[in-house]
Amino acid sequence: VDLNRLIKAGKFDHKELANLYANAERLGRTEVLPVAKEALKELNTRAYAKIFVKPIRDKVQKIIGDIATAEGWANWEDNAVANGIRAGAPMTNGDELAEYCFSYRNPVSKSTSSLAVFQHDETSAVQFKVKTRGGGQSVVNSAEEATELFRNALKN
Repeated sequence: VDLNRLIKAGKFDHKELANLYANAERLGRTEVLPVAKEALKELNTRAYAKIFVKPIRDKVQKIIGDIATAEGWANWEDNAVANGIRAGAPMTNGDELAEYCFSYRNPVSKSTSSLAVFQHDETSAVQFKVKTRGGGQSVVNSAEEATELFRNALKN
């Protein structure tokens, strides 16, 4: 029996596809994985998102939370932006698979800077975006570089 043909023919519901994917992954049946994944995406986007998208979003949210906590940025008392870590607009608009960010607004200068962690799609790497007052933006590939850029943005 050609399992891929049965999947493409729509012989499985979303629960069966999720189980099939998990079993294929566990057994190393790599030829089944992309077909089952695509069928699940087409059949039930909610189940697909729970299995494939949610872990990525959780990872991205944890990275930015860890950065904010390690740097003491999660406890700013003079930050005029009070909403903490939040989903970034590119994620809520569907432009990024995952993006979480936080902003800092200096109460004296009224300037705002932000740090975002994002992942464009399932296969791309996590990246970091630092926006500074005056509209400057840098996209970098390491947390260390992003943290340093954000520290510098806060000084200006």
